Amino acid sequence: MKASPSLLFATAALALGVAGSVGNAVAASSEDGVEQVVISIKTNPLTDPEPSCVALQIGINLLLTEVPVGTGSVAVTPADRVVLFPTVDGVELVNPDSPINKRPKPKLVCNTPAGEKTAPLSGLLQNFVDLGGEVLICPLCANSRGITDPTQGRNANAEEVHNLFLFADKVIDF
Repeated sequence: MKASPSLLFATAALALGVAGSVGNAVAASSEDGVEQVVISIKTNPLTDPEPSCVALQIGINLLLTEVPVGTGSVAVTPADRVVLFPTVDGVELVNPDSPINKRPKPKLVCNTPAGEKTAPLSGLLQNFVDLGGEVLICPLCANSRGITDPTQGRNANAEEVHNLFLFADKVIDF
C-alpha cells in the first residue's frame, strides 16, 4: 500500500508542527551514528485514537527522505530505525479482533492539522510498515489480551525489549 501524497503531506505537516512547537532544538547525531527511535503507544486506540494517529504520523515522518514545505519539498535525514512498541491497551492497534482491523471499510479517525479526517489507523500503520518502520509488541500485554497473531509486527522477546530501550537514541511515549 502506497501512502497518498495528501496523507504524506498531512503527516509531514503535523510532525513539523509538533517539532516546531518544542522550541529551537539543536540537531545532534548519536554517538554510534545510527539513529534509533522508539515510539511507545500505551493509549487504547479504540477509546482515544488521537495518540495513535499522532504517533504513527510522527513515525512515518521520521522515515521520509523529504517533507513538503510550502509548494515544494525539502530533503531531510531519515532515522535509521523507527520501532513502534505498542504496550498495555495500545496493543489493540495490532489486535486482529479489534474493530480497527475488522471493519470492511475502516473508519477515518486521523486528522490533518487543518482538521480534515484523512486516514484510518490500519492504513497509517500499513504506511508506517511499508516505509520501513518496525512493529515490536509487548509480549506480556499481547498475551494478557489473547493476541497471538497480530496484524502487524510480532511479539518481542526479553532480549529485544532490553536492547530496544538500551540502545534507543530517542523514546517517544503516547
